[in-house]
Amino acid sequence: MDYAIMTGGDVAPMGREGVSAIHKVFDWAGTSRRGLLLFLDEGDAFLRKRSSEVISEDMRAALNAFLYRTGEQSHKFMLVIASNQPEQFDWAINDRIDEMVEFDYPGDDERERLVRLYFDKFVLQPATQGAKRLKVAQFDYGTKCSEIAKRIEGLSGREISKLGVAWQAAAYASEDGLLTETMVEERVEDAIKQHKKKVSWQMEQQSQPEQERKLLAQYRSSKDLSAVNPRTSDHKS
Repeated sequence: MDYAIMTGGDVAPMGREGVSAIHKVFDWAGTSRRGLLLFLDEGDAFLRKRSSEVISEDMRAALNAFLYRTGEQSHKFMLVIASNQPEQFDWAINDRIDEMVEFDYPGDDERERLVRLYFDKFVLQPATQGAKRLKVAQFDYGTKCSEIAKRIEGLSGREISKLGVAWQAAAYASEDGLLTETMVEERVEDAIKQHKKKVSWQMEQQSQPEQERKLLAQYRSSKDLSAVNPRTSDHKS
């Protein structure tokens, strides 16, 4: 089976050409003799709700073209859409999805394997190659990786990989190029704090629409009350 990868963010800058590009992609997908897997990453970038989201006419037209080309089952291609915010999808997009697969945050075992993987990739391997200016102090690496995995519950795989990069950067930034256990701990604490901050930002962002709806309801209620009880104190007999 052939495959192709595109991102939702590629559609918006195309403006009026977005509709033609969507049709070209699906026309090309139908020419594969072995079948085609079309992977659309960050699909929410242009497959947003038409009823509530403020989108341009060009984006709306591109979305309608996408809906037109995916309205029926096809034996020539399979469409896979990836998104971190599937709740933003237009309902017609949700109606076209046959199966949803959720990739949750890494569990205990997954986190430990990831920590060991990135500690080896970004710290141990460069230290043993000898060509790079990086050394590692003596401590129990395996035990330390297990301890870290238990403390970083909630971190994504990408955040854990960045933790490995942070360990390497800390060693290179030191005077002697030595990564100590204390430096490892400091980078872990930084990663945990940054994660908590991101979570708080996300919670604030999610609560914002609800607050706006409440303010709008209060505003409409006050307007209705004013219409029912108009002021008469300024009128003289």
